[in-house]
Amino acid sequence: MERDLERLTAFEADGTLSPADSAHARSLLADTREPLDRVLTQLGLISESDLATRYAEDAGVPVDLAPLQSGAAEFIRYDAQLNRDFLLARRVAPVADRDGRILAAIVDPGADEALAGLAFATGCKVEPVVTTHAAFADLYARRFGEEAGENSDTDRDVSADSSRLKDLASTAPVVRLVNRLVAQAVAEQASDIHLEPGPREAIVRLRTDGRLRQIESLAPSLAGGVVSRIKVLADLDIAERRRAQDGRFSLPVGGRSVDLRVSVVPARHGESLVIRLLDPQATLTSIDALGYSDAVRAVAEQALSRPQGLILMTGPTGSGKTTSLYAFLRRLADGKRKILTIEDPIEYEIDGIAQSQINPAIDITFASALRSFLRHDPDVLMVGEIRDAETARTAIQAAMTGHLVLSTVHTNDAPSAIIRLMDMGVEGYLLASTISAVFAQRLVRRTCQSCAGAGCGSCQDEGVQGRIALAEAFLNTDETAAAIHETFNAGALKAALAEQGFQTLADDARAKLAAGLTTAQEIKTVLGEDITGDR
Repeated sequence: MERDLERLTAFEADGTLSPADSAHARSLLADTREPLDRVLTQLGLISESDLATRYAEDAGVPVDLAPLQSGAAEFIRYDAQLNRDFLLARRVAPVADRDGRILAAIVDPGADEALAGLAFATGCKVEPVVTTHAAFADLYARRFGEEAGENSDTDRDVSADSSRLKDLASTAPVVRLVNRLVAQAVAEQASDIHLEPGPREAIVRLRTDGRLRQIESLAPSLAGGVVSRIKVLADLDIAERRRAQDGRFSLPVGGRSVDLRVSVVPARHGESLVIRLLDPQATLTSIDALGYSDAVRAVAEQALSRPQGLILMTGPTGSGKTTSLYAFLRRLADGKRKILTIEDPIEYEIDGIAQSQINPAIDITFASALRSFLRHDPDVLMVGEIRDAETARTAIQAAMTGHLVLSTVHTNDAPSAIIRLMDMGVEGYLLASTISAVFAQRLVRRTCQSCAGAGCGSCQDEGVQGRIALAEAFLNTDETAAAIHETFNAGALKAALAEQGFQTLADDARAKLAAGLTTAQEIKTVLGEDITGDR
């Protein structure tokens, strides 16, 4: 303890630590009885490698950040003399035998009792080499086949309770890092930030245009600080690490507020964090900006002009269904209609619309909310997803009683939405009389506008940047209704759609490829088929 206090004084004197940071660390030292290196690295004030270098310089001994490479990792000659608890408590371990002299990796070279104990146990002279706590833990685990710290006080987290976690989350390095990560994600128009903990480092990745890309790695202590910071901002239980938690918060970035939705789940080496960026300026768009073909846009305009009926948007997760439905709602929100939505979750707030979120814990489901909405004299209803028969029937009832209902289902194409609802138990004659239009879409990366696909700094030399929708859609006409009525007839529906001039997702993809808006590889990746061959 005295040695660590002297080091703190020295760090403050040479400017390594500010007086405030030094006082904070001093308080935690007294409170937790943790080694100084654990306190400083957990708080994000000094990196493990920098601290190991400083310790080595002060002690006049070499530093080795990868001691497993220094000598034989299978050093077993003195197993009988070695006490594992002693090695673990003192964070020292032999790594090589050099003609009767032991090379020992140690985290704190000032711990003379550790070196003396090792020399006494083996009867050999000990030559120390300084390493980091993380490197020692890895060495110990590989050497003895058990995790360093599972039963040791030395590896107990400095932030073992909520007050310490909040201290960690409020340190300047952590605050700056979180702000920088969010700003970079916004600048690159990323949809998500992923922090994935590993045994020796945590990986930070951004999802941009549907693809994940690593941007940096963090020391475990700093990654823990980032997670703590996010949990504080999202008003989550900062001390809870055993169960998943969800929340949201907002940050100002570039002069505007960006909403962030947070999901934290426990993982093998810490807490895994995903932040979804909800930037209204980047996502809330108009129908004209969706990239629809003239045919699909015409279907949308006609369906939205009808006072009642069911409009379905289909596609897998991540296909842009919510973005398209919001574009439809913005067209309808003219101040003359009562519009209600039930979502899971609410991703963007739209002026002039009353939005609600499901909460099964208190029996607020899509179906129960829809039933309540019908007593509020609505004109337009939006249901986040039709997942079950109850929701499907309630939506159909709402459409039959004079309301315009918008919703989503998970199917591969537009015609399959009919089959999906029938599988839920909805009768064909009800679908034939209530469905107004069905859409299906996918998102493909757009050819970079700056380099026309050659690759440049704007697109990280990938040749593609941003995304555009491949879409298909059909209106429910007398002919399609006849095919759906009572007994579904796939052949009759296909013939009726052909009479409409129905263009499939593949047809739309060919048109966008011919226009130079995307690439054949992008289309193959998303649709799973090569559209460049003969039809």
